[in-house]
Amino acid sequence: CNVMKMELDERLMIPERIRIPVLGGIWYRYLCKRKREQIRNVPIQSLSLNREKRETKLIFTLTSFPDRIDSVQYTLRTLFMQSMKPDRVILWLAKDEFKNFEFPESICEFQKVGLEIRYCDNLFGHKRYYKLIAEQKSDECIMMFDDDILFPKYMVERLYDVWKNNQNCIVCDRGQLLTFDGEKILNPGRWTTNSKVGLTKPSFRILASPGGGCLLPPNALYVDACNQELIKKYAIKTGDIWLMFMAVQNDTPIMRTYQYHRIFILSEEQQTVQLGREAIYQGRYMKTFEELSKAYPHAYENMLQEAKNEAE
Repeated sequence: CNVMKMELDERLMIPERIRIPVLGGIWYRYLCKRKREQIRNVPIQSLSLNREKRETKLIFTLTSFPDRIDSVQYTLRTLFMQSMKPDRVILWLAKDEFKNFEFPESICEFQKVGLEIRYCDNLFGHKRYYKLIAEQKSDECIMMFDDDILFPKYMVERLYDVWKNNQNCIVCDRGQLLTFDGEKILNPGRWTTNSKVGLTKPSFRILASPGGGCLLPPNALYVDACNQELIKKYAIKTGDIWLMFMAVQNDTPIMRTYQYHRIFILSEEQQTVQLGREAIYQGRYMKTFEELSKAYPHAYENMLQEAKNEAE
């Protein structure tokens, strides 16, 4: 039933890869505009961290950069407004990008209600977790988010509900299924977003979207996960594949909450940075995957063996 806990706006979003000419675009823009207006009218002073006693603490983490630091307030609103409130919210910023930086009033207001700002080296999306993993306690789940998405109210609750029944797993709201042709991995552009794999039982073949809402339990990742030199060597701009290999090398499977992707509502109408799309178009995903398959053969074998077992 956890997958059914959704706001009306979320239910009304058209799944990705379903095209409804003209009407679909108008409908999407209408829903986005309505959601943005609702979120922008929420006063920051009305928000707070979790104040109830809880068995497992939820640490929300995201990163941003100077061009988006003012609009990140809208994403933060949706994180503080989750049906399961965060125990901590940490915004990671690159030291070199924010030297002598004057923060907008919105960020200062969020600090008053519990937002933590921390600085680290610039490792792009890896900033969300690479220092935090080492600090993670046994009663904490880390939840990763992008800084330009308006997250639905029940997303964290959905992730948590799935994890409660599968505590050895990473759980994501969005994930692609790696597809093989025999022993050959197909190009990332052919990995499917509409599949039942990873819904009812854990899988080694789910490429989680870290910034789309992703729960990392303690000890989920292989020891190399936060190694800066290896991140730079293999996957500086392909963090999702890196995390997948670090999980599966550690024999940690992945689960999803949804069979297919719903389109996200972005905090701004136009977004300028699209690392994921750029990586696919430039073949970076495939190159990263091939290099990591050689560097971490146990992970690749886990993925391949699962695909073979399913084909039999």
